[in-house]
Amino acid sequence: MAKIFYPDFFNDVFGPIMQPGSSGGFAGPTRIGNVASHLIDEKINRVTFSFQKSDIGKFQSLGNFMTDRGYLGGTLGFATDDPRLFDAHKLAREEGLSYEFRLEDHDYGYERGVKINVEGKDRRGELIGASVGGGMIRIYEAGGYYLNWQADTYGVLIKDATDSERAEFSELLKKNYGESVVDIRTVSVKNERVGLFAEIDRDISEDKSIFEDKQEDVLFLPAVLPVVTKKTKKAQLFSTVEEWRNYAAYKNISFLQAAIDYEKSSSGWTEEEIWDYFRKIRDIFDKQIHSLEDRNYDAEDTPTLPIYGKKWKEYLDKGNVISDGLTRHILTHAYATNAKIPGVIIVPGPMGTGGGYLYSALDAVREDRGYSREKELEALVIAAALGALAYTHTNASGDRGCIGESGVCNAMAAGAIAYMVTPENPIVEVGVAVERAASMALQASMGLVCDPIPGGLEFPCITRTLRAAVTAPMYAEMAIIGIDPLIPYHECLQAMERHYNLVPHKLLCGSDCGTCTTPAALKCKRFLTDLMAENLAG
Repeated sequence: MAKIFYPDFFNDVFGPIMQPGSSGGFAGPTRIGNVASHLIDEKINRVTFSFQKSDIGKFQSLGNFMTDRGYLGGTLGFATDDPRLFDAHKLAREEGLSYEFRLEDHDYGYERGVKINVEGKDRRGELIGASVGGGMIRIYEAGGYYLNWQADTYGVLIKDATDSERAEFSELLKKNYGESVVDIRTVSVKNERVGLFAEIDRDISEDKSIFEDKQEDVLFLPAVLPVVTKKTKKAQLFSTVEEWRNYAAYKNISFLQAAIDYEKSSSGWTEEEIWDYFRKIRDIFDKQIHSLEDRNYDAEDTPTLPIYGKKWKEYLDKGNVISDGLTRHILTHAYATNAKIPGVIIVPGPMGTGGGYLYSALDAVREDRGYSREKELEALVIAAALGALAYTHTNASGDRGCIGESGVCNAMAAGAIAYMVTPENPIVEVGVAVERAASMALQASMGLVCDPIPGGLEFPCITRTLRAAVTAPMYAEMAIIGIDPLIPYHECLQAMERHYNLVPHKLLCGSDCGTCTTPAALKCKRFLTDLMAENLAG
């Protein structure tokens, strides 16, 4: 049976648990670095991070989302939630690790592929991987072998294996690990050297002895996602909100329970485990949105990100505020989210701080209107399901433009609020209200580009993410009073994907589009380049 893959609540939507920053630009590179740290079974003395020629923009703006520290810190073995990531350059030098970031004069043939070479005293290793958005990664090659692996399982690569050895080790793995073996396939190096790659749902690196004389040719690679894919993973329960509603009706269960069933089928986790993980996520969100208040707004600005929340607090204290109470409440939470204080861990949803912006709106509505914490937790589950559907129909990341980030965040928040506030006897049934709110939010974001200005103090990202948070209640109210946006949520997502395929990618995301093309933005880019110069090699 072929390996089943579709978006999961905790891998794709609310994940990874990480230090503040971009999930694609910080957590993804950290995870790739984590995999690279396992390429050799001895101390790494030197590491080189090589960017392909076509990704010159990403190379020049390495520090914009702390991408450099992600790759380097991951190679040092730091997980995505480790505060030592921020000091990766200093700690690498203290460890005696020699490193270099460089730009190649050619491409590798993989979109966004970055090559990592590690060297120890006696051994060397190489991989090509890509951060594909939302903290998700793809390891295209390891040791030269084409794997195309997502690190959602534990990988075992047996290099230079003959036909008989591949057959022997396939049977050996199945005999020893049975249902834990998710997939086994033949892999090759440019159709010359041939090997065997197994994906397993648990770590077997301590059992290296079973490979007998081939031990030196076996490479164990780690799973880096919170939900490890299992052989028992079931087919996706639904891929549209209509199918979601129909599944609930067919099973005679609530709209909420249908969402829980989706995650049970995907992860194999029990309901208790799923609810516990949602509570864990909510507690992280709580600390994030109150992080400035808890520090009495005593947080330090950085050269690339001022703490705008301090300006907001000064403005509020003067008492002459334009915005209404709920908007002020959402913004107070959202500015704390934007502060990205080192040590205050976050959960993306879908972008790096998207979960915090979503929760800023959800929790403000809960507090202002008196809804229970349990109802809020249920609404987070609804948001997760909307996010999973987004990843089903498109890549909910800046790669598709800012609609893939702040737009999807806005849709998830609007749908979650619509669920939380839909009355007992609604004008619109709860599942319909959720879909309509999400659709309206996404329609309002159609066509937005992803153009974070290198060194641009979080602009224009902050304007769009704050808009996403404060407008979510509006779309929820439009839905619950019966306004029909005409277009189903999944069709909006599909339109977003078609737009991506029609427009040159560099015009949707990166330093060649939108506000990044202005003279002022080019000055910011030069500032960041100068700031980064000392960190390219160490």
